[in-house]
Amino acid sequence: MDTPARPHSPDCAQALGAFIELGRTGRIPCVMLRPRDIHGDGIFQGDFDFLIDEARFDEILKAVFSVCQAAGVSFILRQSAPFKRQVELLDEHARRVTLEFWPHAELRTRSAGGRLSRAGVAYGAYEHLDAAGREELLAALFLLHLHHKRKDLRAPLVRERLAYFAERTAGVAGLHDALNGLLAGTLALDDGHEAASAFLRTRGIALIPPMAIALKRLAWRARRALHWPAGRTTAVVGPDGSGKTALIDGIESGPQGKRFRFRRFKRLFRKPLFYWGREPRNVRDEKRLWLILPVAWTAFSLLQLFTGWRKPLILDRYFYDYFVRNVRLNSPEPFRRIATYGLCSALAPRPRQLIVASCPPAIIHQRKQEMSQEAIVALYEMYLDQVRRGRIPATLFCYTGARPEVSGRQVLLFLGDPEPA
Repeated sequence: MDTPARPHSPDCAQALGAFIELGRTGRIPCVMLRPRDIHGDGIFQGDFDFLIDEARFDEILKAVFSVCQAAGVSFILRQSAPFKRQVELLDEHARRVTLEFWPHAELRTRSAGGRLSRAGVAYGAYEHLDAAGREELLAALFLLHLHHKRKDLRAPLVRERLAYFAERTAGVAGLHDALNGLLAGTLALDDGHEAASAFLRTRGIALIPPMAIALKRLAWRARRALHWPAGRTTAVVGPDGSGKTALIDGIESGPQGKRFRFRRFKRLFRKPLFYWGREPRNVRDEKRLWLILPVAWTAFSLLQLFTGWRKPLILDRYFYDYFVRNVRLNSPEPFRRIATYGLCSALAPRPRQLIVASCPPAIIHQRKQEMSQEAIVALYEMYLDQVRRGRIPATLFCYTGARPEVSGRQVLLFLGDPEPA
């Protein structure tokens, strides 16, 4: 008896479509490099490749967060490669829609392999063209991609894309003929590479040279090596009322609970520090951030030094939660980041994994009236900034505004993923 096919997830398709539309209309510096159908179960196979402006990745990440929260979708951001950021949109059946973001479209300057033959075209080259020129550039980049990856020209998706770009390059003889020739089987990949390279030269589109790309890769590795380590730490963060505690309780009581140690971040500084007066501890903590952050940094480093070889650690809250002031609704001052935000961001140990409890501000405010909706939005923006700045290898933005069993299952699957390099 045949097993009936599972219906596709309309929420993932909604988030994907909304994101692509933001790039298509120029509201974010991002363009899909190659066309793909965004309907049906096909979205869960392969990946969607985007060329982005790396300097404005904060806008792109904020857009992904916004469309996913609006659609009720959890997503994972992976940042363990020098030239690729990957987003996986998760559906309730644990299937994934994979988006890959590239700071440049990679190509080979010659047929020979090796990293010193890898050049690139930046998003700025695309941005400065008119609508027709952009389509032509994407067609040229597709030809260069086929050559670089030595794609099978008989593959159905490759043939669909060749036909798509051939229709849109009728005014550029070299590109048009190369695309039709590859489609008909009368030309080889090297011929397509030659036609696309000639187009780039004719249009004056600059290439990022192979040596510059190699140096950027080395610089990325150096920055990664110099970052203060946090060992096998997973931090769980989110505004009060976002469902963070429920996620942690689900991990601890679940089948993987015995694999981890659990600790509240507050214990790192509250245990060694003496408190006086009648103010609530949270109020006193905010007034003494100048003391709390160094104490927490020292305590955390010692904890990792002497116990880091034991079970992986899961922390309730993290340093990031203490990089802001005036969080509470009754605070007389507006929400803001601390004066030493940049320095503290650079010194904060980078966790191996991060889980952000993502919930619409209106729902959080209904659960707990401790923060204004504006402060909740600003706190999420700070988390996004820390994820981007720190290049955290893997971050799960877990949607907690719907069924708890779905978010709990997604957290357990995330923790069960192979550890990022």
